[in-house]
Amino acid sequence: MTETAPDDAVTVPANDDRPHSPAIAGFAAVAAALVGVAAVMLYGWTSEEGWHLLITLSMIIAGALIARPTNDPDVRRTWVLGRWVLTGIGAAGVVLGAYLAGFALVDLSIPDGPFFGSQRPELPPPVVILLMLYGVPLIALIILAVRGLTAGVVGIGVVTPVLAVSIMGVAGANASVIAISSLVVAIACVPIALLSKTRWGSLTILIGLMAASFAVGAGVSPFGSLATSTNRPATKATEAAVGTLPEGLVPVVLVLALGAAAVLLALAVSRQDAASGLVGAALFSVPPAYLLIPTLMTGEGVHVSRSLALAAIPLAVLLIALIAWRASALRDVVARALRLPAVHPAVFAAAAGVAAVTLTVYSLPAFGLPGRVSGVITLAVLAAAAVLAVRLPGLPGAVLAAVTLVALQLGAPWLRLINGDRGFQNGFVDWQIAAIVGLIVAVAAAVVLVWRHRQAGVWAAAAYLLAGAMANVLWALLGADRLSSFSRDGDFTAITILVLPLLVLGVPAAVAALRGSAAGQAVGTVLVAVGAFIPLNVLVSELPSGGDSPTDVALQFSFAPFTPTNVEGVARLLDPGAWTLAGVLVMLLLALVLLASTARRASAPLAATITLAVLVAGQVAVVSVGREWGVDVTDSMLGIFAGVAAVLGAVAMFAVVTRRQPQA
Repeated sequence: MTETAPDDAVTVPANDDRPHSPAIAGFAAVAAALVGVAAVMLYGWTSEEGWHLLITLSMIIAGALIARPTNDPDVRRTWVLGRWVLTGIGAAGVVLGAYLAGFALVDLSIPDGPFFGSQRPELPPPVVILLMLYGVPLIALIILAVRGLTAGVVGIGVVTPVLAVSIMGVAGANASVIAISSLVVAIACVPIALLSKTRWGSLTILIGLMAASFAVGAGVSPFGSLATSTNRPATKATEAAVGTLPEGLVPVVLVLALGAAAVLLALAVSRQDAASGLVGAALFSVPPAYLLIPTLMTGEGVHVSRSLALAAIPLAVLLIALIAWRASALRDVVARALRLPAVHPAVFAAAAGVAAVTLTVYSLPAFGLPGRVSGVITLAVLAAAAVLAVRLPGLPGAVLAAVTLVALQLGAPWLRLINGDRGFQNGFVDWQIAAIVGLIVAVAAAVVLVWRHRQAGVWAAAAYLLAGAMANVLWALLGADRLSSFSRDGDFTAITILVLPLLVLGVPAAVAALRGSAAGQAVGTVLVAVGAFIPLNVLVSELPSGGDSPTDVALQFSFAPFTPTNVEGVARLLDPGAWTLAGVLVMLLLALVLLASTARRASAPLAATITLAVLVAGQVAVVSVGREWGVDVTDSMLGIFAGVAAVLGAVAMFAVVTRRQPQA
């Protein structure tokens, strides 16, 4: 049954989940995001525990009330805003409120003063602190998952392993215990994931991949160190877990964990599970820090048993895929083992290409080859993968194209070809040449592969590559030799390198997204995520590690795949201040424009990324304003911003309430 909505609405089925008034829906989503930013800023600025609790409870209750009627199309706000817009606003409010509620509970658990002399407040046990910090968000995510929201399932899959590893860390577990425990979980998840194709099977894949990343990294995971970076107890857990496993244990853990991860990643790709695919890709993007640190410091390869173990699974996948590409009998065996329908030979060709790329980007650095030798090998393999991606049709070709584009950024073979092992010993001319060559290669690869495969994921991978290439050029041309000075000019140059490429690519992506383009939303998701991870990267670089250099490097490695514009760690030059605030506000504006596009096309990844951006923007903005202009100005600016956000929220509610809903 259809119904005719008012003049400015669209004629759609009554229960098709889409907004009947996209303009109002987009405005409501943007207003809700601004209210969320204001709430985060107020929470960060006030020191009163009562206000903290009031803010968090208000966010949770408001989010629950907004999302409550999402399954009832007869409710006015469901009809006007659409199910997915209501769900996104409500879920974001609940998750943000629950996240802040964990910190509020920790504050409440710390006794108030005054304390005299050497007296210190008696803190709760670290395990209790972790349970408060992550327990409340985890409960909220479980509720969202039970209600059928994919965001809840993804959140559970990411937070649960991080919480488990953090608890083991504060309880005194060393790297070996954490690695072996994570390995057992990863292996156990494989048969469960094979037998279940429901969303709970997706949860199993995600948990298994997270566990495998902790096993391979000896306690450090790209997502694990991210989730533990905002609080001191979990950071201690991460630091305690960084270390070298016993010599004989390393090959066993690497082979078994990477093998389990390869199977789970194959299942995620076959089921088009984007969240699990991202976690698996992050696992295979950067070698474990405890293996690569000695190579970076000495220029020598790691022990042969370790380097071979790191390459064993990608090499095995490469050989199996090449044989199965031509042998139908082996294709049938693999399809039955993975419980897949008949698999086209192109799938195995793409798998062979992905395995070869992984060998060069993930495994090759551990062998300690001369820079130009490894650069030639990497460039040759990536060129062959690009050619194969052009030749392969459909989804297999698109997956290989996206992997190749990302690998071009992570591997950057032109830097090693031109610079070799000299670094900056001969000045910055070679780096400038390499950066310009890299941009030319990146543009050529992006144009060719996007022209051949116009799927949203390929566009997103191309944006990731181009953002990194543009940042390299800016870093080389804006005076890399001057960025060692921690001055306001250094802040401006750093924010230009970090943010300008994101804006150059993000503005056309936002325009395309507003016109209903899935590719525009995918590109915007990547760029907003990069912008949100940059402040987190700065936070990690400033965490105290007791002078343990490997710990610092390991934490920085964990963020490397997520911050392609952070060339040579330029984000470390940023201090809270005017230029940092300007960068955050510009990225927030881009995020809000992209958020408005969800009124016409649903995008759960974009909504989740903007939720993270709202949290980061609110925290960084209040610190930057307070540091630059002092308490009085911050109070005034925060009051004005909160007032404007409240007015916009009220206008959005009024527009929804007064919107005429025709009778069926």
